[in-house]
Amino acid sequence: MDILSKLPVELAHQILSSLDITDLAACQSVSRQWYWITVDQSVWKRAFLERERPFAIPAANYSQLSSDSFTREAAEASAGLSSPSSLQLETTIALLDLDGEPDVVEEATEPTGPPERDWKQECRSRVISDRNWAKGHIQSLFTLRVHRGAIVRLRIKGDKLLSADIFGQVAVWNTGTWNCEKMIDAAVGPIQLLDFSAAAMVATVVSKSGVCRIWDLNAKSMMHSSSAFDVACMTMDDKHLVLGKRDGQIEVVDFISGQPIRSTDPMSTETLQEIYIQNDTLVVATGHFIRILSIETLDVLLACPLPIPSTTHTFCSVFHIRSLILLTEEHILHIQWEPLNKSPNKLFPIDTRLELPPDLSKAPFIHRTKIPPIATITSIAIGGNHPHVLTTNADRPSLNETIRVCPTTVAQPRPVPAQGQDANADANANEVDRAAPVATEAAGDGSGSLAADDVGIVLTSQDEGIATYLDTCGLKPSFMDVEEDIVIVGTSKGDIVVLGMMGVES
Repeated sequence: MDILSKLPVELAHQILSSLDITDLAACQSVSRQWYWITVDQSVWKRAFLERERPFAIPAANYSQLSSDSFTREAAEASAGLSSPSSLQLETTIALLDLDGEPDVVEEATEPTGPPERDWKQECRSRVISDRNWAKGHIQSLFTLRVHRGAIVRLRIKGDKLLSADIFGQVAVWNTGTWNCEKMIDAAVGPIQLLDFSAAAMVATVVSKSGVCRIWDLNAKSMMHSSSAFDVACMTMDDKHLVLGKRDGQIEVVDFISGQPIRSTDPMSTETLQEIYIQNDTLVVATGHFIRILSIETLDVLLACPLPIPSTTHTFCSVFHIRSLILLTEEHILHIQWEPLNKSPNKLFPIDTRLELPPDLSKAPFIHRTKIPPIATITSIAIGGNHPHVLTTNADRPSLNETIRVCPTTVAQPRPVPAQGQDANADANANEVDRAAPVATEAAGDGSGSLAADDVGIVLTSQDEGIATYLDTCGLKPSFMDVEEDIVIVGTSKGDIVVLGMMGVES
């Protein structure tokens, strides 16, 4: 008995809104009545937003976003989501291709106005993107040329890309047209650190000569300059500029006036590796600890040791949303926390409509991927809606097969074997292990076991022309950045190669 077709349309939409994209795509092929029920854009919008929930897309990215799309229940459920299989992805894409009308056409109700976005197409694009990432299939490729020297830094945010070369020049690109809008002599010599505010169009560059310069990108004029010999890492958003010093001190700077606002005491026993601005907090990673600080007071809100052995040497790290990437001598470690939905104390307010912070009180998932020799790694990156990690191997003659995507498929966690248990248990380890939870900043040895080695996915192309280009271009990669479905690779010749995972489907 078809109960759904007999329900009021509004109630049917509410029921279907609780389904994910795969199930919703299957529903539209059940019958003519079900097809017309699923035509409504609000159903696909809800499915799309709930699917993006694990990646914590800020509400500001979607106009007229209702707060009920971000329920606490949905947030809690999202923590256990795993990547769909290739068969599921292919089936969902085929079902989402059912854009034609059913065999018997009934007159549809005229909408009151055009939809603000085609949410069904957004769902289809995300599924196609997942398939391409899972298989490592490059869909489009083109090259940007404006620099005269090797690319040493890249930073992409929204519709802007900033590239910096060994001569200290910074180019501003429009990612909608991929035209170079501005070229600025931002530093003398190679640039070591680069970040910018897309809204304020202000960039900060730290050169290897130890000078920090803040630039007005629209006016192409330098706003401030200061010494930065001790700056190890840096991050910037539309409100703040945060500098991490080599002695472990963190300094928040007003980039309009160039004056420091507040700073922490040095951490003499630790080395800062990464600072990430998350809403009104700072996520600070050192070699063996991670902390969440209030950006307004710099008070520590949450802290815990990383679940890795104390003897493991980490060379660098990258944080994005709730994922921390650590580069060690032989592996890339991807540590992924569940979202923190409820504030642990009054000092730590959490807006569930925005990007949720990591829950450091719970055991994270750990993914381990075997990497080439450490001397051949030039950069690691993680970005966009997909927590994939990419490493660039500069030891090869071309870009082909130099970029690897470390899989992040979440398997069912298994308990860490206690001391004295069968040592052979690790031989059949799942891809993802769960480390022992650590909730305080007490000294820990990070003895949680890791998963068996994974070699990762090599980015290749289904298009023979693209593969031939990659093989023959002879461009050695030097730096990389990632955002959503775009991989930006800078080369030693000054070219910038843009790899798209959402090209036109053949």
